Amino acid sequence: YQLVPLLMALRLETVRLLIADDVGIGKTIEAGLIVRELMDRNEISKLAVLCPPHLVEQWQSELENRFNLQSVALTSATASRIERELPYGANLTDHYPIIVVSLDYIKSERHREHFLSIAPECIIVDEAHTCSSTGQGRQLRFELLQRLASDDERHLLLLTATPHSGNETAFYNLLSLLHPKFLELEHVTDARHPLRQELARHFVQRRRKDIEEWQQAIEAGTGFPRRMKAEVTYKLTGAWGAFFDA
Repeated sequence: YQLVPLLMALRLETVRLLIADDVGIGKTIEAGLIVRELMDRNEISKLAVLCPPHLVEQWQSELENRFNLQSVALTSATASRIERELPYGANLTDHYPIIVVSLDYIKSERHREHFLSIAPECIIVDEAHTCSSTGQGRQLRFELLQRLASDDERHLLLLTATPHSGNETAFYNLLSLLHPKFLELEHVTDARHPLRQELARHFVQRRRKDIEEWQQAIEAGTGFPRRMKAEVTYKLTGAWGAFFDA
């Protein structure tokens, strides 16, 4: 089931996905599969992960251990040291093609403008719902993502277990990052509307109950094909037999 977002991504010329699977289903793995595939196809060479500060180390670890992608963390605590260590005249993303960025660090005006000027061609946003609600800090995050999304060729993966928390405006703000036209869905009630069909290509959401059958299969040992094996003896003859005897 974790391959589903990857298959959806490969059908899009520019990957714009909102992955809204429940907690524990594996959104990090699903996003990693997509960026690893895009890198292996040479469609991207740089990546930035934007996430809350407490998830920075976890993202670094997951990228390295599961996908062999080494990254550098850009936070309030590390940014000064990283910038000092850059070779003279070097661009941060040129020197470090994969960065994990703290949203709290990047949302300030000074850091935001610099990041926008060097932002890579692929962005993952974890806990994306925290960037679309009201409130000063969240509004700054949303403006940052809007400007990143304004580049039609930039790949954007939005991850959240709670895409809709009861705030209609925040939900449609989130959808608008996939494409501004999805804002119009706020006034669409027909489930067969073409815009809803279009959204289905960019939005995947599985609850735990949706994958219970899969989980039960894994627990029963039938989640993957069982390998059948047996030993067969045979006698070597001719040139091969002579070779092994020698």
